[in-house]
Amino acid sequence: MLSVTDRLQSLYASNRPPSPQEASAAAELLQVCDRKLQVVDTRITALERELEELKAQRSIIEGERHRYVDILSARRLLPPEIIGRFMESACMNDNDDDSESSQSLGTHHQGLPYMLVSREWYRTACGVAHFWTELDMDLTNSSAEEIQEIFLKATNRSARAAEIPLSLKIAFSAAAPSSTQIVDFIHSLISRLGHITLRLYVDSISDLQILNSLFHNPPSSSTLLWPTLHTLQIFIQSVDRIAAESELSIPSANFPLLRTAAISLLGVVFPSYQMPCSDLIRLDLGPLSELTSPKYVHILGTCTNLRSLRLRMQCLYRVFDDTDNIAIILPHLTHLHIESPAKEEPGRSLLPLQLPSLQSCIYTTSTSGCYYCPIIAQLTRLFARSGCSESMEYLELDLGFEAFYRVGDLDDLLLEVPCLTALKLSGFRMEMHALRNVPLSVRELSINLSRHILDESRGAFVKYLYSRFDASPDDPLKARLHFVDTRYTFAVRERLESLKNKVGSSLDAVMD
Repeated sequence: MLSVTDRLQSLYASNRPPSPQEASAAAELLQVCDRKLQVVDTRITALERELEELKAQRSIIEGERHRYVDILSARRLLPPEIIGRFMESACMNDNDDDSESSQSLGTHHQGLPYMLVSREWYRTACGVAHFWTELDMDLTNSSAEEIQEIFLKATNRSARAAEIPLSLKIAFSAAAPSSTQIVDFIHSLISRLGHITLRLYVDSISDLQILNSLFHNPPSSSTLLWPTLHTLQIFIQSVDRIAAESELSIPSANFPLLRTAAISLLGVVFPSYQMPCSDLIRLDLGPLSELTSPKYVHILGTCTNLRSLRLRMQCLYRVFDDTDNIAIILPHLTHLHIESPAKEEPGRSLLPLQLPSLQSCIYTTSTSGCYYCPIIAQLTRLFARSGCSESMEYLELDLGFEAFYRVGDLDDLLLEVPCLTALKLSGFRMEMHALRNVPLSVRELSINLSRHILDESRGAFVKYLYSRFDASPDDPLKARLHFVDTRYTFAVRERLESLKNKVGSSLDAVMD
């Protein structure tokens, strides 16, 4: 006799409707399956709940196990000195130009993430001396009580720096009642300072006396020696013009290791300058209010060991003719950077410099207007009288809104430096033949222009590329023509973007 399942077998492979007997049998079997599924689902739910409990239990055990693994970790075998050295190396700024101060500047803030890892790492970071060598304080608007608190924190911080020279950046007003207290604090660190940046705000001639208190020997001491100071930066600013009655004097004998100096005076005029320049390697000079060229000559004339010079010029009351029998010879200088807002007269020299070892030169001017800037001819004469044709490798001219109009003068300049490897030109516009004498040794050419009409500059650039690769097709060259955004180029760029959106991917256009 056939079972119920066998009787329903013929329905599995057909679409005929079931008979009443077959439908009743199928309904009974469906109820049986539902009861079985309910049992299975109940078991699955129980197992899932047990699985979640086991997972939670496993997580707790793993956390406990991690603590024991951490106890046995090789990391714990590293002495704090090694961990500290790792922190120190990770926070160093390899791109800092001043290698003597790069180990201290900014490392404290970079080290903060390591201090948050654990209490042990916090204590280790507190013992990394380089993290605590930088003292940066602006006391301009601080009360006497606040200044005392700042000095206390600075003293505690510097104590962690061990014997490493400190870097002090301090700004204050010389007219403040606490100025004497500030000078005393600086003197308390004098034996440990390697770098000091002094930003001083003055209101009257009497405020300038604080410079004597800061740099000259006090009556109670025979010598105010700064034994480890290698970098001295002084910025003095006054809202109203102040004409000092005596020279700005910084005794050379008190700074035996000084190699880098910077001085800037805004609104303050000194009749003369006496500075420790003989051993300087790097000098950043200016802007200096109402400083005539002879005073620049007096300062630079004693800097015979300079390797790097940056001049921030203002309008000079007197410039030198090429025929003046004056020369500043800096035999070791390799880098010259001049910033000048003044438009010098044709036929005049900015300064009577002779730089036989010059390797790189940067000139920047912010003069407005579209007329020709004679600095190109002046630089040509500078390179010619210096005899640095073979050593010059980098030249950068930023003429602001001036233009490279007189192609002949640019030709003369480029012919004077046949060994250039990098040339950067910035200005308002460029004539068609401006690049015809770029040396073949140039491997990097960058041109930045602010004129929105592109034809001449683009033509000069393309013409140079053709001639360059015809003459030397195998030598690598990186060349770039960039048009600075102005109110004209913004409109062109918007129209270009609109066109690209309409046309789609078939238009591949870039405006640079």
